[in-house]
Amino acid sequence: MKALAALALLAVLAGCGSPAATSAPPPPTTAASTPATEWKIDPSFNALDLAWIELMIPMDEQLLRVLAMAEKQAADPALRAFATAMAAGHRDEVEKLKLNRTRSGMPVRNPHAGHDMAGMMTEPEIVALGKTSGPAFDRLFAKNVKEHLDASIVLAKDIGSNGKDAAVKYLAESIRTSRSAQLTELAALTKK
Repeated sequence: MKALAALALLAVLAGCGSPAATSAPPPPTTAASTPATEWKIDPSFNALDLAWIELMIPMDEQLLRVLAMAEKQAADPALRAFATAMAAGHRDEVEKLKLNRTRSGMPVRNPHAGHDMAGMMTEPEIVALGKTSGPAFDRLFAKNVKEHLDASIVLAKDIGSNGKDAAVKYLAESIRTSRSAQLTELAALTKK
């Protein structure tokens, strides 16, 4: 029951009210896919671990798009360098999240596709950011990165408290720690 309450909290914090975020994963939609009843989910993972992995992968992948823009478009060279360093860390995290997804037995899918979630820019916002330049780009970029970092920290803390798998909990703590440091660095960059 505690895991279900934590999973519901994760869904609320993520701003995604889809049934996939608050219940067992639905079966994949392709005919060639294995039905959900045949998935071999590793029992070392609880529902919160699985939901966190499924949420963090698209959150990080989406932010990588935004960081790539900043590497090219940010007016402040220090902000460009920050985006480059942050992108390297996020690419590494995505690989670790995907390894945990594979280890868990979950299928490759994104049940959050098309949902607006806390910590993620919408597609129209990304397009608008791509059309922005100079100090206006830097301000908008910093605002959205801060939202991503804040949301990631909250979600990672919940895994630390309510997750089950030791490797997932370790990764969540690592992400929480790195996001906290990135928030501090971003704050220093934007105070200039």
